[in-house]
Amino acid sequence: MRKIVGILAALLISASLGGVGSTVLTPSPAAALDNGLARTPYMGWNTYYGLGGNFNDQTIKSEADAIVSRGLKDAGYRYVWLDGGWWSGTRDANGNITVDPQQWPNGMRGVADYIHSKGLLAGIYTDAGANGCGGANQGSYGRYQQDVNQFASWGFDAVKVDYCGGTEQRLDPAKQYGQFRDAILHNASGRPMLLNICNPFTPGQYAPGYPPYDRSAYNSYSFGPTTGNSWRTDTDIGFVHNIQFRDVLRNLDANNAHPEAAGPGHWNDPDYLGPELGMTSTEAQTQFSMWTISAAPLIIGSDIRALSQQSITMLTNPEVIAISQDARGVQGTPISTQGNGQVWVKPLANGDRAVALLNRGTTAQTISTDASTIGMPHASRYTLRDVWNHSSTESAGRIAAAVPPHAVVMYRISAKSGHSLPPAVVLSPPVTPAAYPGSDLRLAVPGQALPVSVTFENNAREPLRDVRMSLNAPPGWSLQPAAEINVGTLPGRHSHTATWSVTPPPGTLPGTDTLTATTSYTYDGHQAAQVTSDSSVTVPATPPADLTYLSDQTWLDATSGYLVPRLDAEVGGQPMRMQGQTYRKGIGVASPSQIDFYVGGRCSGLSSTIGIDDIVNQVGPQGGTATFQVYADGRKLYDSGAVDRTSTRQVNVDITGADVLTLVVGDAGDGGYNDRADWGNLQVSCEGPAATVPSGPWPHYVSPSAETASATSANSGYPASYAVDTSRVTFWHTQFSPVHDPLPQSITVDLGATRNVDGLTYQTRLDGGTSGIITGYRVELSADGVNFAPVAVGSWSDDTSIKSVTFDRSAARFVRLTATSGVADYANAADIRISDMP
Repeated sequence: MRKIVGILAALLISASLGGVGSTVLTPSPAAALDNGLARTPYMGWNTYYGLGGNFNDQTIKSEADAIVSRGLKDAGYRYVWLDGGWWSGTRDANGNITVDPQQWPNGMRGVADYIHSKGLLAGIYTDAGANGCGGANQGSYGRYQQDVNQFASWGFDAVKVDYCGGTEQRLDPAKQYGQFRDAILHNASGRPMLLNICNPFTPGQYAPGYPPYDRSAYNSYSFGPTTGNSWRTDTDIGFVHNIQFRDVLRNLDANNAHPEAAGPGHWNDPDYLGPELGMTSTEAQTQFSMWTISAAPLIIGSDIRALSQQSITMLTNPEVIAISQDARGVQGTPISTQGNGQVWVKPLANGDRAVALLNRGTTAQTISTDASTIGMPHASRYTLRDVWNHSSTESAGRIAAAVPPHAVVMYRISAKSGHSLPPAVVLSPPVTPAAYPGSDLRLAVPGQALPVSVTFENNAREPLRDVRMSLNAPPGWSLQPAAEINVGTLPGRHSHTATWSVTPPPGTLPGTDTLTATTSYTYDGHQAAQVTSDSSVTVPATPPADLTYLSDQTWLDATSGYLVPRLDAEVGGQPMRMQGQTYRKGIGVASPSQIDFYVGGRCSGLSSTIGIDDIVNQVGPQGGTATFQVYADGRKLYDSGAVDRTSTRQVNVDITGADVLTLVVGDAGDGGYNDRADWGNLQVSCEGPAATVPSGPWPHYVSPSAETASATSANSGYPASYAVDTSRVTFWHTQFSPVHDPLPQSITVDLGATRNVDGLTYQTRLDGGTSGIITGYRVELSADGVNFAPVAVGSWSDDTSIKSVTFDRSAARFVRLTATSGVADYANAADIRISDMP
């Protein structure tokens, strides 16, 4: 459980652990928690991921107000849950819990009363052990009945029982949670109370060999259905203010281990929903969809007050919530895997099926199944209801969609006949070659032709006529054939594939660009329609030159086992230090990790000092092993074998001829816990600077040494100058303390002299935070710094990839970037570069 790593380290040192070597206790048979609650997966909000332990009476009231005013209550979100941080472990002479009157001036009864006044339900938190995840004495061990009676007398409707103290004392979770269940059933107030079992420790996570499987999160399914209304199925899904999509997938998979345990009144719990806590909006929607298909409790972990309207609209989608709250209460499961794609199916009470086509990868793909495979009865036609787009089509039986990266398409399938709906068609994402065998990367190198293919499916019974296919590339990219392709008539249950060649011009700025396929057609004799599908290609940054630290180079893609890869620091953001030596430059990750760089065949050698960061010694003795590997275009060039915390290794690898350099860190076979791995002083030796336009393929930029910057808003410690200081570790951020400066806000780059400028690249912060990623922008130019003329307006994705915008070449000294929208209504920039024609 990552949120308590430091606490557990201290407890390991200072606590006297009981039960070492004892046999597993088998609880005596007891009645199920027949409390009539959670007949469908319960919905609500929890303090932990959005607020951490920093909340009080006023905070909870304002969150409850937001749940009502923003429509979440009406959508079904009812529980307002106080997690760790509401109590410091104090008690009176009689053993009753006491709380800080400054934090809770109206007492805990006052908190519950206010929540109830809003038509909501109140939840509270404790631990099964004597200590808690927040510190000493913050658990209920030995006082289960007393504490439950007190919670009930305060008016709380639900209790989350954590297991940090329980694991510390090496207690048997089945026994302890059974006792807590009995305390709830016999509370002195006779109050119905929901019980959330929260043992989030995976095998061996607390200490070497402990907990064993039968006392871990993976085994809670065995007693959960007779003990609680829900039980955690994996470790925490992230950290405070930081939930990453890879951990969503991990928890989704663990939650799927025992779907048979779930049902009305008792649910597998993969942890909370995390929109705007580190994921993109697409990833957050995917998590919500998959929790829905999985019949999981829908508890929002984000600060409701700060969520964008886009996220609120997503979380209140009535068609998706109807699938979650289906009375049959069946947990959906995956029925097929197609590369990085999966098909998940959930049977519904009226005979329909909910189908999720999940793309776990970073490249768009077509994912498919059919009515028979998902268990539908035979019919001449089926209705496919897209619950996110709120549209319906008819299919002869095939169920398919073009699914973007990290996205999901969710259908509600019913067996119906008739001709009233449009035909079900699928246009595949434009398909381009992988950067190297097995890679999800799709590169578009300036000046190099790129083959593209697109497939159009007619999944209806009747033919489509006047079928025409076309492909659109970014402005200035050449396309062959340039005209649309006339397919003519396409019979039902048939497809057609078209191909093109696309070339980005020399000087194309780095970033993600979109290829858009379009197919138009007529159906039912005269109805005209068209469908579009997108895929992304990455234009790499200019290859490195001379002797270059890779932490100063823009990567193509980067992952870390937890948190995010950190530049010039260990993965947690502290100075990189191995065997007592500090490394000013390098990249810190957690296993497993993969980072790709484009070096364009221009480099001959890679060097680094690799090892486990010394910080692991502050966490505990477990974990802290990793493997380091170097690949060139998919070929392994170096493998360190197992590396532990006792030594470092020097790496020198010949990478001559490599286009894509891949750095991989594995867990050395013992899991990723406490594996903080460092690539210290990571450098490549390359040729001199790559040729830039007009004589070469790469863009030319104004020298950063000539640039200064100013901004309309900047927080202390995050000045505008950080956007042009050549470091991607530092960044400019609009003011967030002591007050919030709302958007729009601008940053202006002074080039030092008049230049012929034609584009801008933007790199957001790379520290794992998402606040301030610019999503809507305007670019303006000026010769005098007073009179500005707009040259570009647009939007960028809410991820951390490098982004760019081009515009007509103009003479200017000042370039102004205005953030018209951004994550959490802020703006930031780690690096802004201006392209010009020398």
